Amino acid sequence: MKVAGATGIAGLAGCTNSGGSGDGDNSGGTTTLQFWTLFSGGDGKAMKSQVDQFNKEHDDIQIKRQRQPFEEYYDKLFTSMTGGNAPDLAVFHTTEIQRFVDALQPLGDLLSDDTSSAYVDSIWSETKFDGKRLALPLDTHPNGLYYNKDIFKQAGLDPEKPPTTFEELKQTANTISSETDKLAFSPDPYNQYFVRQFIAWQRGRSGQFLNEDKTKAAFDDQNGIALGEFYSNISNKWNWDKADATAERGTKAFRAGDMAMTINGTWYYGVLQEQDYSWGMTKPFVAPGQKQKMTWANSHTIGVPNGGSNTEAAVKAAEWLTQNSTTWGTDAGHLPAAKKVLDSDTLRNATVWKKTLSTFSEMAEAGELAYMPSTKNNENYKRPVNQAIAQIYSGQTTAKKGIQKAANEVTKNLKA
Repeated sequence: MKVAGATGIAGLAGCTNSGGSGDGDNSGGTTTLQFWTLFSGGDGKAMKSQVDQFNKEHDDIQIKRQRQPFEEYYDKLFTSMTGGNAPDLAVFHTTEIQRFVDALQPLGDLLSDDTSSAYVDSIWSETKFDGKRLALPLDTHPNGLYYNKDIFKQAGLDPEKPPTTFEELKQTANTISSETDKLAFSPDPYNQYFVRQFIAWQRGRSGQFLNEDKTKAAFDDQNGIALGEFYSNISNKWNWDKADATAERGTKAFRAGDMAMTINGTWYYGVLQEQDYSWGMTKPFVAPGQKQKMTWANSHTIGVPNGGSNTEAAVKAAEWLTQNSTTWGTDAGHLPAAKKVLDSDTLRNATVWKKTLSTFSEMAEAGELAYMPSTKNNENYKRPVNQAIAQIYSGQTTAKKGIQKAANEVTKNLKA
């Protein structure tokens, strides 16, 4: 799937919930749990495999998996959870949990004794809100810098030495531009999610995105404007990419072998396995002025809605799914949150570990993951920033004007 990780959810109304916690079947000593997910493609197949394995190993609990349309998922889930017809289990992105705080079952007293130490600390810490443990982490899916080794060779560059700093990025991209007819670099190949890495690179410059109480934008400082200029220069001055923010343009170019480098998440592994060129991935700490090494990340988590009659069984299932997630790494390409899975021979001997997950794991262990702020409606800040950077990237406005306009709109939205 293009971005199982934290993409913007459009405000689509309505709910066609079929089967919530009130429909759980407990006949014959077996509890049937309704489990909502938003996974499709490779992610959907990997989750199906995990659920099938759980059902095979448990006679007393059976999971009935139901995928909801991705674009409508959170609105449908919110309607079901606030309308009394919620599923027993549901997938939540970490940055969306804030919206559901009052409708989620706190898990603290229901968890097994060893659960609190079962996950990578930097991922585990992101599932606690208002002092309550509200979900269990399935993974983290950070951004990395993907690059086409064949284009590197064509440009006379060492395909095993991708750029790791801004100065190296600049030298590499300029060489590719001068020595080949390929595009050199895109910071967001979808041209729709600029805010993700912008937030990470802003933190990397020791800047803030929002103020401490999340009531005001803080990115319209010299750090945010400098990053805006970086985006502008990529396409309007240095000509590493086209000054064109058409959706999907960058990923189409990269997949076709027409772009050398781009920033993308863990899920891109599955996409690139289908390509016929050689590729690599490295840490994406390549923006100017980086004092800290930070990359965007989000996590899929599993939570238990309030008020269900199958709470204990749901918690047991959530623990199993998040702690037996080898397939989630080997097949879906995401970095499992459970320590025992990360340390398993099965995962570490898999191709995906060598290609991407070992690098993502290093960043997670080092605390180099920047999660976006979780607010009551993340679109309040995501939409203005994505739109502003798209306009900057395509040359429709200057970096200073675009960043300041976005900051003003974000502050207005947060205070509304």
